[in-house]
Amino acid sequence: MKPSLTLITGWAHGTESLQPLAEQLSTEFDVRILTGAQVLAEKKIPDADFVIGWSMGGMLAIEYLPARCKKLVLISSTARFCAAENYPCGVPEKVLRRMIVQLKRDPGTVLAEFYKNVSHPHPPKPGSCAYEHLAEGLDYLRTADLREKVPTIGNPVLLLHGEEDLIIPPAASDWLAQHLPTARSVRLAGEGHQPDPLAIAPHIRHFLTPEKP
Repeated sequence: MKPSLTLITGWAHGTESLQPLAEQLSTEFDVRILTGAQVLAEKKIPDADFVIGWSMGGMLAIEYLPARCKKLVLISSTARFCAAENYPCGVPEKVLRRMIVQLKRDPGTVLAEFYKNVSHPHPPKPGSCAYEHLAEGLDYLRTADLREKVPTIGNPVLLLHGEEDLIIPPAASDWLAQHLPTARSVRLAGEGHQPDPLAIAPHIRHFLTPEKP
């Protein structure tokens, strides 16, 4: 039986956004994809041997990590999305507040700009949007602060972050690496907020697969 692996998407992304990565890992693992909106609504992650969280999905993985999980992978994620006086590794809160207002007036424009920044430096990927619980997701990103939770995670954690991320600064992964008890951090040259699955699958496979004696 293959070990179970749950993937969790970021804000405004459906399961298809992580399907290419799931396909890369499906030979070794029994892969399931959940949307971040689904986890946020249910406030839990089903039991799995391993969990991979991307962006907001990584924050939700930190908050609701299932007890059975042996290892955690965080892709382009953070302990706190918004910057604070003692936490410069985020975006100004006013950016989120402005997005929440603009989302009500012109959601198409807001999402188009967001998807462009997510894909940078690659072309935007079509067909990866999800329109459920957008305002709730932005409110979660605006208010969630998981910094006290991070040092309590005893699981080994792999941190993957693109050097050209326009959504969450790579410094956020540096902060996680400094405060997680057991973490390995990889910076990805030439990648942004949504790294190429071909670039990250080998790192994930090596991290999750037990070493042969």
